[in-house]
Parts: sequence; C-alpha cells; structure tokens
Amino acid sequence: MLSVSTERPTISTDKSTASYPEFKQAGTTNNNLKHSLSFESLLNMQIDSSSVSSTGNHPKIATTGISDSAPKEYRDRALAQMEYEINHGHTDDMELTPNGYRPKLYSAEAFFSDEGKQMSKRAMDYVQTPAGQKEALLFSFPPVKAVILDKNDNVVAKFYTDDTCLDPHSITNTISSNNGEGTPLSTNDSISQLEKSPDYSVIKYGNSSKVTDFDLLKYEVARAKEQMSINPDFRATYNQQAKIMHPEMNAPVDDVLAFQERILAA
Repeated sequence: MLSVSTERPTISTDKSTASYPEFKQAGTTNNNLKHSLSFESLLNMQIDSSSVSSTGNHPKIATTGISDSAPKEYRDRALAQMEYEINHGHTDDMELTPNGYRPKLYSAEAFFSDEGKQMSKRAMDYVQTPAGQKEALLFSFPPVKAVILDKNDNVVAKFYTDDTCLDPHSITNTISSNNGEGTPLSTNDSISQLEKSPDYSVIKYGNSSKVTDFDLLKYEVARAKEQMSINPDFRATYNQQAKIMHPEMNAPVDDVLAFQERILAA
C-alpha cells in the first residue's frame, strides 16, 4: 500500500537577527517582539497538530496518474492530495480498480467528453467551498520556503520551495530596481536583498520546509483578529489585503475573514 510519511514535521526557523532587520536597525519594541514571537510560536504549533492528517488505513492507490518523470516533490504532493481526498470521501472523480483507486481521466479525449466536463464543473464548484479552499491551500502550491512581513507583521509575499513566489506588490522587483539590477533576482538573491531592507522582516524555512499556505492562513486570521481588537475598521483593510494574497480564493464572498474562518474550521 502506498503511503506518505506520518512523521510530524519539525518546522525550523532562522532566528538570527538578520531575519528581523527592522528590530536590528530600529530597536526591538515589546509590541513588535510580541507579534514576531506569535508568528513563530503559531507556526511551530504545527509540530503537534500537522495540517494534513495521514492515516494508515486508507484504501490502496493504484496510481495518481502522475508521470514518474515528474519531480519527486510534485509526485509526493499529488499522492498526499489523493490520500486526503480518499480519507475525506471525495472519490467521485476516481475509479476503484482491483489494485486500488486511480483518477478517471487519462486522455485529452476523456477530458473533453461530457463526463470530463461534468468533472471539471464539480471541481470548480468544490474549490469555491471552504473545504475546497482548504484543500487548495494544502496542495495547490509547494511548501513555503520564506515569508515576507511588512512593518505591521502582515504577510506581503511568499517564496516556495520550487523557487516560485507570490509577490503581488512586486516587492522583489522594487528591491531589484533600487539595487540597479537589470534582470530579475533569483529566489535566494531576492530573499537576501529583502533581509537587508528596513521595511520588511524575512522568516525562512528552507528547501526542506513543510509549512503550507494553510498553516500561514492560521497566522493571518489570528493576526487580523488581533489588529481588529485594537481597530475594528481594520476588517475592511484585511478583506482587501487577503484577496490579493490569496488568488486561489475565487469564491464570491464579501467578508473574506469570515470565509477564511470557515476554511480553517473545514
């Protein structure tokens, strides 16, 4: 039986002063320290409560349909997602063979068939539900390699272990321009430059990271509630920020924070 590891991930952080440039240059305030510690302690809680609970009694998987030539990290993620769907009863788009489950669609012809179109619509409808959004946050992107925080400890950019990034505010492009670079910076160079900036904090998890976008959402929601306890009007600001930082959230919702709380509870 195929299975992903059930070992609890150890989430390591770079706690050197270089990871917190504004503390080093402007001095550490109790408020800033509290926010930083809450970020790290909240993520480290994942050691005891992993986002993806993998059990040992799930049905055997015949194949994920992913080519052996695909990167191992991608194949492992596809396997974990398929296990997750089986464990949660989402097997409508799979078929059970004598060797276990496999995806139904294997060809372009099947994909564009009437059944394929129905499956696509089911998938589109599902991803707009809280449960579907949770699955997207767990599996749509690789683990998070580094997180960029602004001076208010809001997440404003994320770098993933496959060296892609989510940078809606073009922070790295701005850093690159300010340093006279004519070409886009690599992931590691971008992180290094951001560590030098007084406007941002960088928390690094490295290429062996197990931190998912779902883990980060727990922090973002907790942080938003903390800020709203001081200023209730921040809810509108957060709703706007969250839509930008979560392009996978395409459900038509007015109150993003309330919807994200439903995602966490799914």
